[in-house]
Amino acid sequence: MTLRRFGGTIEAAKGTAVNRWARTLDATTRAHGAALLAYATVLTGDERAAAAMVEDALVATFGSGRAPETPDDALAAVRRRVQRAAVRRTQAGWDAEPADASSTGEALRTLTARERALLVMRYRDGLAVPAIAAAAGLHERAVREGLESAVERIVAARPEAGLSVEDALAGGLLETSDVEVGP
Repeated sequence: MTLRRFGGTIEAAKGTAVNRWARTLDATTRAHGAALLAYATVLTGDERAAAAMVEDALVATFGSGRAPETPDDALAAVRRRVQRAAVRRTQAGWDAEPADASSTGEALRTLTARERALLVMRYRDGLAVPAIAAAAGLHERAVREGLESAVERIVAARPEAGLSVEDALAGGLLETSDVEVGP
């Protein structure tokens, strides 16, 4: 993955804190960049928005004054920032319902940005409501309401999808650390 701000190797003076920061950033983008972009794309449904979201999360993570020490620590921090950004994302026209919601992708496009992100975190990541709330920085009630609305919209568009509000609200893992990022 090549990010506008973080493509390629970053060089800094050897032996400095900046050098460690730069090496960790470079290692993070090399080891996890593609997976982060793929995850953000699933959360948003928009590759351009996903790339910008990952870039912003990298900037915020590594510009926070205390950069992560390992690529895996950075992955967890960037992923949390991407999740929060996806849940808070707004985009004009996103909520417009397509004429045909016969595919899963089209059904997902009927959801608001928040509903989509919450549904992805629930079913793709396998997280329970409390874990989603912690990762997204939301109250559990907001997560439950968002999931309920998302499932109702998907079921209305694709009854054969096999989703239920009860499953969306009751299932999943309670800890985000148990979930691995993948394409």
